[in-house]
Amino acid sequence: MNVLITGGTGFIGGKLTEIIKEERDHVYILTRGDHQAEHPYIHYVKYNPDDPDDNAWMRDMPKKIDIVYNLAGASLQNKWTEEYKEEILDSRLSVTRLLNKWIAHAEIKPDTFVNASAIGYYPVSKSARFDENDTFAAHDFLSSVVVAWEKEALKISEYGVRVVCARFGLILDDEAGALPQMVTPYKFGAGGKLGSGEQWYSWIHIDDLLNAMLFVGVNDEISGPVNMTSPMPLRQKQFSIYLGSVLGKPNFFTTPGFLLEKLLGEQSILVLKGQYVIPEVLMKNDFKFIFPTLEVALEDLFDSEV
Repeated sequence: MNVLITGGTGFIGGKLTEIIKEERDHVYILTRGDHQAEHPYIHYVKYNPDDPDDNAWMRDMPKKIDIVYNLAGASLQNKWTEEYKEEILDSRLSVTRLLNKWIAHAEIKPDTFVNASAIGYYPVSKSARFDENDTFAAHDFLSSVVVAWEKEALKISEYGVRVVCARFGLILDDEAGALPQMVTPYKFGAGGKLGSGEQWYSWIHIDDLLNAMLFVGVNDEISGPVNMTSPMPLRQKQFSIYLGSVLGKPNFFTTPGFLLEKLLGEQSILVLKGQYVIPEVLMKNDFKFIFPTLEVALEDLFDSEV
């Protein structure tokens, strides 16, 4: 099988690449930089992001790609200046349009197109519960990015390609993503609530996320939005209790919401706001979570440290 990954050198893409190559499938990584493959099943395909009309990279593609994982996009962890917010959106749309153009010209179309997305699609709420059947218009910056990105990705279904919009929750990994930053205050005895602590965290262990991505890649019954979260979200104050416990650190400190808003600006929504999101599609299709509860997820991630 041949798999194309954009964002293949990033957090999720890099881990996905490792799994796929171990299955002896070929991974083609679309990249802006110069990379030399050190494994016979990994192939780098360089494109020019400054010239969308340059189709030279398409000649380096195999005749048939079975699955596309579109994970490219500027990180949400950098400061959200107005200029950077444009980059967050444009980086996602430009690569998706590039892939659309390639698929339109491809003699053999991919079977599946899995597009990264986010649960930021759903409105912030302390009481409502959301699944993939709930639809909304854009209501803030994050949701506007998700709506625009998914709209662009879904255009690819016009070529007979099955399109999945993988809406990521809070991804828990001990080396990358948000969790290492969340752990830092605990190392200094300052762990605890962020703001009111009532905001929901819809999270997922990195291994469950990767398995879910592989699952939707080959399951022909699944298309459209898929929430990639654990079936057991928690409020932030409960999340912090479990985190402090597994780290063996105190959990008494409260960071005022206004302080985080002052430090992070609009970006503070990532930690001060949240949604209760259910992975209804995964559950209906009998996907098996290895880490369905936060306790077992954190114990797995920090087992060597406790």
